[in-house]
Amino acid sequence: MNKFTMSNLALLMSYKVSAKEIEKIVDRLEILPSDNLYAVSSRAVNIASLQVLIKQYSSLADYIVDMNLYVADAVNRRAQLVCFPAYAGLLPVSLVPQYEKSLAEARPLAETGSPDPTRVHQALAYFSDFVYEAYFCTMSALAARHRICIMSGSTLYFDGDALCHRAFLFGHQGDLVGYQDKVIPSKLEQDMGVLPADEIRVFETPVGPLSILIGSDADYFETAHIAKALGARILLCPSVFPGEYTPITSTLGLNMRVQETKLYGVQSCLVGDTGLGFTVEGGCAVYAPNEMVKLKNGVVSKAGGSPGPDIICVPLNLDRLDQLRCPYTQDRNRDLMHKYIDRLY
Repeated sequence: MNKFTMSNLALLMSYKVSAKEIEKIVDRLEILPSDNLYAVSSRAVNIASLQVLIKQYSSLADYIVDMNLYVADAVNRRAQLVCFPAYAGLLPVSLVPQYEKSLAEARPLAETGSPDPTRVHQALAYFSDFVYEAYFCTMSALAARHRICIMSGSTLYFDGDALCHRAFLFGHQGDLVGYQDKVIPSKLEQDMGVLPADEIRVFETPVGPLSILIGSDADYFETAHIAKALGARILLCPSVFPGEYTPITSTLGLNMRVQETKLYGVQSCLVGDTGLGFTVEGGCAVYAPNEMVKLKNGVVSKAGGSPGPDIICVPLNLDRLDQLRCPYTQDRNRDLMHKYIDRLY
């Protein structure tokens, strides 16, 4: 048992959260169910991408109210699917007893400039269950009350003894449609013991078949190519960008995958001060193949650059994707492939 659990386990055990408690708080919000999913057309599926600000919450109700404001804003824009960013599942962490002490223990090492992976692992082991329950149950309840689908972003939590970086997708009845683990964990995540996924999944939803590429998973052609081969029409990318978000950052990653695969891409972002000695910046955007975009830059819509909360909501025409030519699947130089394929893979 690590130092976090040894010193604070009794306190944390007395501070539990339950689905019933969350449902009572959500009930007090008096949310009216939307009709956004009553009629869905493949010519105009409305998807909202969120830019979520890191905040410290004084109570569970404070957290739930804030999450509902994001969802309600999207629903009012006729969104049928709402996308949260990477690490959105860790937002309730400030509700954990001894949060500030745990945060201080995990701050970056002077010699590396990066958080101590061992300390972060220990902190996660301490608060994982509590934070996960608050996050998971809140997203499920909001999806059910608003009657829309929610891709709730991703979180780090322990599934048994395995530390996962996992994104969740909820249906309009609050049911869990499925989850996707990160395929290629970052260096810090690897040092923390995050296990890589062994598959990329496609989820059948009212807005069409889609896959989730968490953060830097969208930096690799193979992940998007597999998703397309499995039938995905939309790539959802819950993201976080440490440090400055530059024009180069916005042209790499998901936008490149969209141009290569001729799919849609939806990028949601976490922004603000992490409390670990560094900030994360925005880049909330929706991408489409260049042929479908007036400026030929792949950007259908993007956030205005504000360091705070933001939202974009756009209709996507899935039928138009069938009219596009994809050189990776429709123009194969088989002689060249046979000559070089063994050297490439």
